[in-house]
Amino acid sequence: MAKETATQKILARASGSDHVNVGDIVWVKVDAHLMHDNQGPYRMGKDFKSLGLPIWNKDRFVLTADHHNPPSSDSQAHVLNVTREFAKEFELPNYYDGEGICHILMAENGFIRPGGILTGTDSHTTNAGALGALGVAIGPTESIGVLTTGEVWLRVPDTIRIGFKGTPPEGIWGKDLTLLALKDIGVDGGNYKVLQFEGEAIAALEVEDRMTLTNMAAEFAAKSAIMEVDDKTKAYLREAGVEEDWESFTSDPDAEYIASYEYDVSNLSPQVACPHRMDNVSPVEEVDSGPVHRAHIGSCTGAKLEDLRAASRVLKGRRVAHGTQLLIAPASKTIMNKAWAEGTLQPIIDSGGVLMPTTCGVCTGRGAGQLGSGETAVSSANRNYKGRMGSIDASIYLASAATVAASAIQGRVADPREFLS
Repeated sequence: MAKETATQKILARASGSDHVNVGDIVWVKVDAHLMHDNQGPYRMGKDFKSLGLPIWNKDRFVLTADHHNPPSSDSQAHVLNVTREFAKEFELPNYYDGEGICHILMAENGFIRPGGILTGTDSHTTNAGALGALGVAIGPTESIGVLTTGEVWLRVPDTIRIGFKGTPPEGIWGKDLTLLALKDIGVDGGNYKVLQFEGEAIAALEVEDRMTLTNMAAEFAAKSAIMEVDDKTKAYLREAGVEEDWESFTSDPDAEYIASYEYDVSNLSPQVACPHRMDNVSPVEEVDSGPVHRAHIGSCTGAKLEDLRAASRVLKGRRVAHGTQLLIAPASKTIMNKAWAEGTLQPIIDSGGVLMPTTCGVCTGRGAGQLGSGETAVSSANRNYKGRMGSIDASIYLASAATVAASAIQGRVADPREFLS
């Protein structure tokens, strides 16, 4: 049957149906489920225990301690203790304590397979789309049902097609493509839609960089995101230990979309989201930030190995500006170790960068590095609304890791291209 999107095909498979229509309510089998400390046992632990039911499949359930880790208050320490006790009581084999940020851990440890359904108690569960799976965010209470049955109900969503043609020029990464589309579509333009990213510019990106787009689908208010599986995807999956026992899906040529956008990125400038909205986007050359107090390379969106490599290229042989602090929080210990072994971290640290724990930290308004009243930050993270990284009287600019690195050198939002020649 023609005229189906990849999303319809995935949901049909997961629901045991031959075909599903947009708007149908379907019960689907979940391939993996994710919870973290901030939206995990602390929120639903007692309710789940009171049911007296086993977890449907411990091998497909991942619990992480990343949002409050390491703790900076008594309340955060309590959340972590509840999380650790839950993992111990239920003898969870896939519990990660301070090992990295949940979405990256899911990918690099082989819990995401093309064509699958991933649920998680975090809005950025959409990250899974870069590997050809549908990642859907649910709440802690709904997680009780998933943990018990391995199933969840969904309404089949419409799909927005977003195509990027052309070859991304020097100084352009996945973050720039994301912000370009976000400016057009807006922070609520993808509400209960799936964003389907495609085109030759996407194919040119490394898989980790593609994750920036699917991860930030949450900033469009999207239900999920999806990309086609190619040879780069397969290589990433092999490294993550995923055997080729999966089936990937692509949209039919005549598939119907609720909206379609097309961008030529051949001459694109680095993009920057200015305070206090993720869709308040301008080319870097049009941004006058004033002095930047904090430059932050971190989060599930902006601290993968490709992000660190980009920042290292910019920073090599240079120094962070006086009055600006550069914080680096690799997205996982695996990424940090790879970056260290290949020499990527050394130029960043030599420039004056401060290495932080491989957890969410400042991105979620927790841990060291928070912004004070009147301060300004430029970050590779995913959100810049008031209070996201500390004081509600602070300002946050969002950009690629390379742009953050250039801004750290200049002490204000700056173009990375002049440091990449």
